[in-house]
Amino acid sequence: MPSPTVATAAKLSDAEVLARCPLFAGLADEHLQALAAVARRRRLAAGETLFVAGESAKGLGVVVRGRVKVIVLSPASGREVVLTMEHPYAAVAELVALDGGTYPASAEGAEESELLWLEQQGFQQVLRGRPEIALHLMRMLGRRLRRLVGLVEQISFQEVVHRLARYLLETAGEGLPFTLETNAAIAAQLGTVPELVSRNLSRMHANGVVSLEGRSVTALDRDQLQDLAESAGR
Repeated sequence: MPSPTVATAAKLSDAEVLARCPLFAGLADEHLQALAAVARRRRLAAGETLFVAGESAKGLGVVVRGRVKVIVLSPASGREVVLTMEHPYAAVAELVALDGGTYPASAEGAEESELLWLEQQGFQQVLRGRPEIALHLMRMLGRRLRRLVGLVEQISFQEVVHRLARYLLETAGEGLPFTLETNAAIAAQLGTVPELVSRNLSRMHANGVVSLEGRSVTALDRDQLQDLAESAGR
């Protein structure tokens, strides 16, 4: 059976999906309807490319179901680094849709997904006719920028174990037990390599911080994980 999130999203109108997206939340109904009028549903297969770094802006998407990952590749090694993993109701490529430039990163389906896609030309027309929306988006993007600065700080100043502890806490917020992604997928999100993810998971398991059954996390010590996540730089 589909999860409640998937089942709920499938029944929502385009305007209702936009209302649940943090980027557009709080906009008046008339503005949401105007945006919905230039939107269309778009399916994305697992691994299918949504856009590639360097391409001109095509628009922005809101995840309806599934997950979309935004990635960059190391020029030297070709290693993939996941900048963000967007879940239902999250926006994708909103900054580029606003400035009309090129995509600084690539995006693809992390699994079979569906997006509400606002084409660039129609989206820009709505903004020109409704400046209230543009002002609202500026405020929301400011908050998102703060989150990205935090991500840069984590990668720059925190050890892998600190980042992994934070990842486990955030994932456990959806409930226990949960199945871990592959070490390669986790490493890409944490800005490290799979070997270090494997090594630190094994240590956490041996020390009783997490209980693992294969790839399933069945229990964890939230206090110890929180202490690890907050101990960077002490």
